[in-house]
Amino acid sequence: MHHKQGKNYHSAEFPRIIRLDIFSRIFSVNSYFQSFIALALSSLMFCTQYAFASENSKIASATKKSYVTLVNRGTDSQPVFDVRNDYNGPIEFELTADEFVNMKSEPALPIRRLIPAKTTVHLCHLMQISANEPWSYTYSTRYVLGKPNVRHLTGKPYRLPFDEIQQFVISQGYAGKRSHQTPATKYAIDIEMPEGTRVFAMRSGQVMEITRARLNENSKSVPALQIRILHQDGTMGLYAHLQNGSIAVREGQRVQRGQLIAASGPSYKENVKPHLHFALQRNAGMRLESIPFQITGFSGSPVTPKVGLLLRHPPY
Repeated sequence: MHHKQGKNYHSAEFPRIIRLDIFSRIFSVNSYFQSFIALALSSLMFCTQYAFASENSKIASATKKSYVTLVNRGTDSQPVFDVRNDYNGPIEFELTADEFVNMKSEPALPIRRLIPAKTTVHLCHLMQISANEPWSYTYSTRYVLGKPNVRHLTGKPYRLPFDEIQQFVISQGYAGKRSHQTPATKYAIDIEMPEGTRVFAMRSGQVMEITRARLNENSKSVPALQIRILHQDGTMGLYAHLQNGSIAVREGQRVQRGQLIAASGPSYKENVKPHLHFALQRNAGMRLESIPFQITGFSGSPVTPKVGLLLRHPPY
């Protein structure tokens, strides 16, 4: 899930404290850093983010990467906040006031902004109301991937994500009781396939991120290696449960429908066979949600994916 948040506390009496609730840790920053502060937000709620890419477009390593940074160009008592988006696609960012004492914001909080890919955008300027009075403030930040409330442009059905000579069964469909019960997974499908099966793009677009993250809010689940592809209409295709070392694309790369992107990996669940997880998602206004889609059936006509459906490429 791509819904990130953090909380921060500042006052005239104490050094700056950044509290990232998603990690349940507290960090203290000395006062000589007051001219610049960056809040690094994680890729997924309750999950550490990783970037996966190398010159030959294979996974070389898994390292922490901050895609979104809140920057203070001012001081603790007079902060000027900008936000930097290093994703290869837009995000929706929100800054909210928790508690202000002798402080105000211009413009007023909360502020919600669309931040284009690879862009820094100014948010607001905080200031003291009275220079002779004590001051303190706390605020929260969060963001969601994608432009909000885009319309899914239904046209050509989605290509099957495996070789033309292969055939596989959908082992979990829409609203599957096993793990498709959240807004982000409700309209996802799991295609049962052996580990190492080549995975192809179901639709053209740009690789927005390659990461390892949980697909739901279950903190006990194992983070899955996944690729997110941003489509022309603003929707995003999520391919998950991919094999380590199999990634054949890089972040920011344009990919075509039917292009090899990776190989399928393990499921990491007992009594669940290896499968490819695919979901078509959009930002529904500070919340990721999955949306229905159709795939190419054996006859070449659009088919709604259902559990138990045998997937085969058209014979022509």
